[in-house]
Amino acid sequence: MEPLSLVVLAGGRGSRLGRLTDSRPKPLVTIGGRPILWHILKAYEAVGVSHAVIAGGYRYEQLSQTFSGVETVDVVDTGQNTNTAGRLLRLADRLPETFCLTYADGLSDVPLTDVIGLHLSRRPQATITAVHPPSRFGTLALSGSTVTSFEEKTTLESIWVNGGFMVLNKTVLGLVAGDGTSLEQEVLPKLAASGQLAAYRHEGFWHPMDTTTDMEVLNRLWHGRPPWRTW
Repeated sequence: MEPLSLVVLAGGRGSRLGRLTDSRPKPLVTIGGRPILWHILKAYEAVGVSHAVIAGGYRYEQLSQTFSGVETVDVVDTGQNTNTAGRLLRLADRLPETFCLTYADGLSDVPLTDVIGLHLSRRPQATITAVHPPSRFGTLALSGSTVTSFEEKTTLESIWVNGGFMVLNKTVLGLVAGDGTSLEQEVLPKLAASGQLAAYRHEGFWHPMDTTTDMEVLNRLWHGRPPWRTW
């Protein structure tokens, strides 16, 4: 497999993390004492992805300073208010014909080589990783009016969502009108409608970092052997 480049969408405000992102961008919020972005880059580095472009926006200068002098990482200011697909369009001159793409706010033990392999064998315009989202509520098993079991944490096993960890062809830029275009709401649905979107089904660990509760969960999981640590 030829080495691929990685693009990380890292420009959002991360407002659901509250005060944690008042003074730093979401990708620099720490899990186990390291920015979540560090964990993501380590996973891709382990499978031979040798170069990363970080599409920054909110507090871009902090991301740039963090990776100053790291030859394998470029941080690019793609605008504070640019939407996800718009950030890719701003990176058009930096994108190879095929590249990995992910967000800076989720951790997983997904076998990245298998995701890349699926994309290269099927040759769609884009491949996503489909995962089961964690439930935000505990679940009850009932027998009449009696609770027979209670699970504080579970996953929604009948539901699939895009967990990130994608592989795209540069041709998807033809569906991007400008800064305001959304990858999730506009580009991916169009690819799905045309049969050009593949999905790697991952039944293993995946957890987002959308809220402070998510961050606390991931920090607790860090102790011992973190389930996302595949390197």
